[in-house]
Amino acid sequence: MGMTIRHVVLVSAVLSVGSFVYVVGFSPMDESVYARAGAIDQVPGRSGLITTIRRSLAQGQLKTADRMADVLVEHNPEEPGSYFWRALVYRQMGEDESALQWWKMLDTDLASISAWPGRYSASQLDYFRAWGKFGIGEVEESQAIFLKIATDLEERSGGETGEVTDSGVLYNLACYRSMGGELELALEHWKRALEQGYVLGDGWWAADPDLEPVQCKSRFWDMKPGGRDRDRFDSGHEQEVDG
Repeated sequence: MGMTIRHVVLVSAVLSVGSFVYVVGFSPMDESVYARAGAIDQVPGRSGLITTIRRSLAQGQLKTADRMADVLVEHNPEEPGSYFWRALVYRQMGEDESALQWWKMLDTDLASISAWPGRYSASQLDYFRAWGKFGIGEVEESQAIFLKIATDLEERSGGETGEVTDSGVLYNLACYRSMGGELELALEHWKRALEQGYVLGDGWWAADPDLEPVQCKSRFWDMKPGGRDRDRFDSGHEQEVDG
């Protein structure tokens, strides 16, 4: 075709530059993965911010979690999810008064919301509602909502046999039963989640506030592969030895 090596190199270079321009200027980014998104004035998406908050809490990076919670509220105002994460981060930071203000906002906001199609499922709204009640001190009402969520999830996930086998569902059931005050059932769900291959991942399970009630049981830690791993947890909680 009359093309020299120089021509081929030139064409390749042009195509490479074109691909780079497309990636930077036109292709969608997963902001939770590509840090450069922030460098070109893109605000990370809602899910990316929540992922960062969770990861930061799991790693004990409270300043980062605090900053990301502020960004979440700024760009997703007047949303139950934003109120929840802002309150939760304050709680984990030990700023109880600040957390209480956001729990009150969450509880008040949800009093007038029965559904939010396209954004939150009914169970998600119930989850936020349960935490709002817990945050303002209405523990019994909170527990009742958590147990309702657990029962509904079991009924949806049990299949024909009525037995839940999905590790993620079992983990969530452990969380809901834990916050609902049914610690023995929570431990059973936690055990089965691990048996079914639940991936412990980045350590969120150790920082997950839904599991705090059951984490006071030594069996919770004994069930984990590799035995106990309580260093961060022990710094702020007193262990209850199972009798």
